[in-house]
Amino acid sequence: MYKVLIVEPQEFALKALLNLPVWEKGQDGFICTDTATNGEEALKLLKTKQFDLVLTEINLSIYDGLQILKQVYRENEEPLFVFISDIVSFSYAREGFIYGAFDYLPKPVNKDNMQALFQRAREKLKKQKKQLSTASDIYSEYRAFFSKGQIQDLLNKFTRKDDTVLELFRNMIMTLYQTKLSSQPPDIIANKLFVTIMEGIFTRHQWLSLYIPQNFYKKLDYLVLNDTNNFIDYYGRKFTTLFQLYCLLNPDFYDETLKKIHLYILQHPDEDLKLIYIARKFFMNHSYLSNLFSRKSNIRYSQLVTLVKLKRAEYLLNYTTLPIIDIVYQLGYKDINYFAQIYKKVIGKSPYEYDREDYYDYSI
Repeated sequence: MYKVLIVEPQEFALKALLNLPVWEKGQDGFICTDTATNGEEALKLLKTKQFDLVLTEINLSIYDGLQILKQVYRENEEPLFVFISDIVSFSYAREGFIYGAFDYLPKPVNKDNMQALFQRAREKLKKQKKQLSTASDIYSEYRAFFSKGQIQDLLNKFTRKDDTVLELFRNMIMTLYQTKLSSQPPDIIANKLFVTIMEGIFTRHQWLSLYIPQNFYKKLDYLVLNDTNNFIDYYGRKFTTLFQLYCLLNPDFYDETLKKIHLYILQHPDEDLKLIYIARKFFMNHSYLSNLFSRKSNIRYSQLVTLVKLKRAEYLLNYTTLPIIDIVYQLGYKDINYFAQIYKKVIGKSPYEYDREDYYDYSI
């Protein structure tokens, strides 16, 4: 049985869809398990429940259909997206296809159109399921060549900020391309290995997801297809990017209390992190804490907080569509011009230079 979410603001249109004689509960049938009337409700459902197919009107309040699709695309979720709308202009749906929409149906939808859609969706979902099964087989396959101890050693080196981890990682990827491991293409096996390593790193250091998404490597910089060296370089660049970020946010501390405070700061970048509040939270005198940072670390407290907040801002600028002013206030800054100055000084780029998505500009 395939679960469907319908997002439709008009009650009569929703009832018309639900009354079509196409819904079945069998193994290959489609059943509407949830409905929503606006974009906000839809996103909440998509974050808390699993769906195979989403049927959505484009013209919704709060967030429209394209905004929902872009958010799902950004977070790497799996449901198929189908736009159902009476909007005359096809440009909306056209942009949706760029972001991975599965299909578009004009209103009013009839039984034949819906049955044809379900048949196409059924074939697509079965193909996806087969691919997931293949990926599981690949996981078992490469483990025969890279023991748990080798992967564990890589994760340990990463945690210790041992820069030899970069060479170790590159050698592992090169081995997959230079050795005939199986009938499966090495690109598929290399990707699965890379994802497994990412899962291990983000599981150990969950705070990393506040500064870079776990699927960050899907944001392509450049990659020449059919060139093995380019694939190896691609994974190497992405792994190096993550390692450099981890090291940057992990200065050395020579005191257990400071290590706990540092972890708290990494986990709460949006909070008020003034020294006096943190000292009070850890039952310390703020002057003593300031001196402790001077004696037992290689970074001043104010430098650490500024770095953490600006790297959090970089994440929000890169991977969300929050307005810059909202990001500034969220991180506790009162003056947007001051924020822009220190951001460019520390990050090396103005916050206004990012190619940010505008949900209300649908031109292609």
